[in-house]
Amino acid sequence: MEIDFRALQVIAEVALGIVGFSAILIALSRSNEGFSKPDNFRIQLLTFSAFGAMFCALIPFALFNSNNIEISWYVISIILGIYSVIGLLIFPRKVIVLRKEGYADVFPLRIVFIQMGMLAIIFILSGLMLVDFIDQKNNVYLFCLILFLIQSTIAFIRTMFVRVD
Repeated sequence: MEIDFRALQVIAEVALGIVGFSAILIALSRSNEGFSKPDNFRIQLLTFSAFGAMFCALIPFALFNSNNIEISWYVISIILGIYSVIGLLIFPRKVIVLRKEGYADVFPLRIVFIQMGMLAIIFILSGLMLVDFIDQKNNVYLFCLILFLIQSTIAFIRTMFVRVD
């Protein structure tokens, strides 16, 4: 099971770019009142997902220098699973509260299901890698990182174009 370090490097670079754009967005959005609650949520989700993609893309560079590839995949699967669980513990609850506070039009259910579903898929796939149910771990791992990138991109685009008055 070889790991594709070039693909990981590209994902880390793209994620770093998204993090940079989020920093610009945060700087440009500063006002006396601060962020609206929906914008704050989306920027947190964007940052969480982009940093997740970036850090998870860098972890194999440190772990795959060892002789035991199975242990490296085990550790990587645990880290990916823990990171996705953290997201699942934070973001679904926050978006439900925002919808109840009157922002249902800003967070339509299909967007909520897509974004929270990505975290759930990452968690499930990391668990399947952990129990060695998946043979193509490199491809699945890259897919999970791409899901983080997609999630952060959706949050970025929605923050830019779906504004709260």
